[in-house]
Amino acid sequence: MDAIKNLNPNAYRYLCGISREKWTMAHDGGWRRGVMTKNMSECLNGVLKGARRLPISAIVQLTIGRCVKYFFDRKERITYMVANNQPWPDFAFHKYEKWSIKSSNHSVSRYEISDKSASVVTRGRLGHNEHVQVVNLSTRDCSCGKWTIFGIPCSHAICTAKWYGLDPMELMQPWFSMHRYVKTYEGRFIPIPDEGYWG
Repeated sequence: MDAIKNLNPNAYRYLCGISREKWTMAHDGGWRRGVMTKNMSECLNGVLKGARRLPISAIVQLTIGRCVKYFFDRKERITYMVANNQPWPDFAFHKYEKWSIKSSNHSVSRYEISDKSASVVTRGRLGHNEHVQVVNLSTRDCSCGKWTIFGIPCSHAICTAKWYGLDPMELMQPWFSMHRYVKTYEGRFIPIPDEGYWG
C-alpha cells in the first residue's frame, strides 16, 4: 500500500475506502482462488459482446443463445474428458501436469515429519540462483503462494508429497473433481416457442 500511496495518493485514498476483501486475494478468505473480479466481469462482457444498442428483446435472445452455446460446448468437452478418464477439468489438469513436470527440478532439502513440512530447493537455470520454498502439507500451504491462490498443488508441494510417499493428486481441492464439474453443467435449457404459442 505504501508503494501505491507514494505513486498515486488519490488511488491510495480510493482503495482505503473499499473493504480489502473486495479487491485483494490476500484478504478475501481464500474465496477467489486465482479469479479476480475484473476477470469475472470480462466473462459477462464476452457473452454480451455485440449486444449493446440492440432492443431489449434482442439482447435477451442473444444472451440466452450464447449461454446455451457456452453450456453445450462445455458438455461436449466434459463428455470427452470423462471418456478419457481425465481426473479434473482442463484448467486444473493442465496446470497440475505442468507443475508435475517442473517438480523434477526440485529436491527436498530439510523437513519436519510431524507436520509433513519441507524446504524445497529449485535448481537454478543457467545464470539464475536457486530458490527455496517452504511447504507444509498439513496446512496445504507453500511459500510460493500458488497452491493457496489456485487450489492446485504447486510443483514444490508435488515434490514434497512424493518425498513423503503420498499421492500428490490427493492434494487437489475437491471442487476440481470431474463429478463437481459435471454437476456444474448438468442443467438444461428448454427451447422457448414463438410468443403466439405462450397461451
